[in-house]
Parts: sequence; structure tokens; C-alpha cells
Amino acid sequence: MGKSKIKDYIKKFLNTIFPVKCVCCKTISKDTNIVCDKCMSELVREAMRKCRFCGRPPYLCRCKTVENIEDVVTPFFYTGEKIKTAIYAVKKANLYYINEFFAKGMYNSVKSSDRIKIDEIDYITFIPRMKKSVRKYGYNQTKYLAKLISKYSGIPCLSVLNASRLYKREQKTLSKSERILNVKDKFSVAKNKRPVITTKTMLLIDDIVTTGSTLSECARVMKQAGAYKVYALCAASVFS
Repeated sequence: MGKSKIKDYIKKFLNTIFPVKCVCCKTISKDTNIVCDKCMSELVREAMRKCRFCGRPPYLCRCKTVENIEDVVTPFFYTGEKIKTAIYAVKKANLYYINEFFAKGMYNSVKSSDRIKIDEIDYITFIPRMKKSVRKYGYNQTKYLAKLISKYSGIPCLSVLNASRLYKREQKTLSKSERILNVKDKFSVAKNKRPVITTKTMLLIDDIVTTGSTLSECARVMKQAGAYKVYALCAASVFS
């Protein structure tokens, strides 16, 4: 029996013992897809949802601006229930297939958009996750997304940022003004990475951009450390 047949047999066996459930609707999948066909079609429709301000799909929308960031591209608006459930799965569970789904969507969005020239990016980096969240869930979702996008694009992924003084409250619980204060001076660039990013163009990865305060603060410290430009690529955007 060939290796591919053995792998298929193992997958079928494991799916029988531990059936795969769709991360969106929780129904048992007939195959090993982490998102069922029905939910996938809804997510595809979500990706083509038009901005209520400019009428463009997410990857072409220019309405979301963030201080210190040259431009922000996302494949989704954080509106429909399916997209919210799927991104929650990215945040809370280290599921390779759902991470891959979003990473591919993010990469395709930046390739399709005229707002970021992927060939001009020197390094991909990511927002550090709170240490207590990493301990609780076992991984940093933005790091995983960044590594996958690095694999698809061939652009090196570089861990640049440190959370120098961790913010005590999670951003999602705060107002816009509180979010800005909550992340102020909480991030820094690792000393050994400063010479590396000097004059370089960076692509900063995050899952959801809400007010953009975290992205803005991270871009600010990277530019202070010598980065030339900082762009942002996120899974979804919330209009504030």
C-alpha cells in the first residue's frame, strides 16, 4: 500500500472515531473539511460583501485608515455571524485548517488589491498576543497566520515586536479612547531586530482591526526603530 493510500486510510479512520465538525455550524462534516459546504458558500458571500460607505468589497475598500499605517487590507468585514464564528475559532483553537482558510484569504486579498504591492514587502511580522492568552490557548493566532502567509508569498516572517509591558485589559472590552491608552508604550522592537528592519517595508499581521489602536502603536514603534513603511493585513475589519 502506497504512502498516500495509507494517509487516506488513516484520515478516514480518524474521522470515523473523531468526526470533524464544521467550526461555524458545528454539524459533523461528511469529509475532513473544517468548514462545511453550506457555511463555506456563506463565507464566500461574506468576502464579497460591499462596504456600506464606498460600495467596494473588503480588499478594495479604502475607508479604514489607521494612524502610522500606510494601508490596511482585509478579505472580510466583521459583520456576518459566520465570519464572527470562524474568527472566534482562529482565536480560541489551534485548528490548522481554519488558520489556513483565513491565511489564504488574506494572501489572495493582498494580491488582488492595488493598495499594497506585495513585491515591495521585505518582512512579514505579527502582533504579539498577551502571555496569559498564549498560556490559556497554547498559541498565538497572528503568528500562525503570519507564518502561513509567509509560506504562500515567499516573504520571510520575522518576529519583531515584544509586549514590553502587557496591557492589563483585553482590547475588545474597551472603548476607542481606552484602547489607545491601553496599548500606549506597551510594545517595543527587539534590539537585535532593529538593524534588520531599518529602511525596510513591513507587513503587519493581525486577526481583526477594530479601532486600529494596536496596529497603530506597533507601527509607530517599528518606524521609530527604523522601518521605512508599515502596511497591515488582517482577517477582518470592523468599522468604528
